[in-house]
Amino acid sequence: MRQREELQLYLYRLVHGEEPGILADFLLGVLHVFSIIYGWAVLFKLALYKHGILEQHKLACHVISLGNITVGGTGKTPTAQRLATIIRDMGYRVVILNRGYRAGWKGEVGLVSDGKKIYMSATEAGDEAYLLAKSLPRVSVVIGRNRIVTGEYAVNELKADVIILDDGFQHWKLARDLDIVLIDSLNMFGNKFMLPRGTLREPLSNLARAQVFLLTKVDQSTHGARDVIHDTLNQYNSKALVVESIHKPRCFVEIEEWYKGIGIKDVPLESVRGQKVLAFSAIGNPSSFEQTILDLGVTEVRGVRYADHHDYTMAEMQYIMQRAVDEKVYALVTTEKDAVKIPAEFIHSDRPLPLYVLSIAVYFTEGYEDLMKLIKKVDEKQGVVTE
Repeated sequence: MRQREELQLYLYRLVHGEEPGILADFLLGVLHVFSIIYGWAVLFKLALYKHGILEQHKLACHVISLGNITVGGTGKTPTAQRLATIIRDMGYRVVILNRGYRAGWKGEVGLVSDGKKIYMSATEAGDEAYLLAKSLPRVSVVIGRNRIVTGEYAVNELKADVIILDDGFQHWKLARDLDIVLIDSLNMFGNKFMLPRGTLREPLSNLARAQVFLLTKVDQSTHGARDVIHDTLNQYNSKALVVESIHKPRCFVEIEEWYKGIGIKDVPLESVRGQKVLAFSAIGNPSSFEQTILDLGVTEVRGVRYADHHDYTMAEMQYIMQRAVDEKVYALVTTEKDAVKIPAEFIHSDRPLPLYVLSIAVYFTEGYEDLMKLIKKVDEKQGVVTE
């Protein structure tokens, strides 16, 4: 597992030009050949669906796909939380289908939460699915690789009105009523190469099949970057609705309180102002997380980064804490996605420094009302809305 993560980190640095040398140039050439083959395979498979050779399965409920065209962090998990909360509060029974990436549980249908009780640990469900279940009361979370099977379970057993297909843009087997594609305003379209030479899962021309583009973290990007994004989206799909969102820090929660699931002892954001902190994370875009902390007014952020979805060991947490002590920081800060993977033994240990979990809230800004109208319009066509 550790060797795989080290390889992932090396490949990330390689494709982003951070590994100079003759060997790196050779490897990039090999990866470029494979990326061309991969791109052809993607287009061929999609063509089979377009021409009806491969059929899409239709569920007896409304399906919203939330995905992206690149690998790496676009803010998908907090966006899924926000979208599920909004739709739930509109009066629908919402079920999130997550594939359970790196989940310890290997069955066909895994009920992480029925909206009332959580049935799996983070190790069993995977970090993303567990975090969704932990943060979304009255929303069910189901994991499984076959979304047709988990979708039918959601309809028949959980009586879903609306299914959110988490990371579903490339999952063509299941028909959807609305395709929402997230675009990271800080990273845009990666390095514009296909996998494995780059970070694109599909050619940019495939943006044409989306109905909504959701730009994330627009408050951290420049006007110039957003103009480039809008121009690119307009080039490939001028009809889709473009919505903007911001990721706004809400508060800190000390890890032991967060672990209990209570929020009565929130720590105000102002507590780190003028201080030096150590931020550690295993997410797709750690630089965005560290920039968010800097924007809170800290004097310095020391970063410790691991591969995306990394599971922390007790030894690693002790190393991180000792480094924080040696560098005389005020506190350690991590993400909610990372918090679910920290060993309970460390959380409840006698720690010399506080470990804060940064709680992030997503807010839709430009285009929000149009997005809500689009969701209701699709629901009304399916007869989900009864008013």
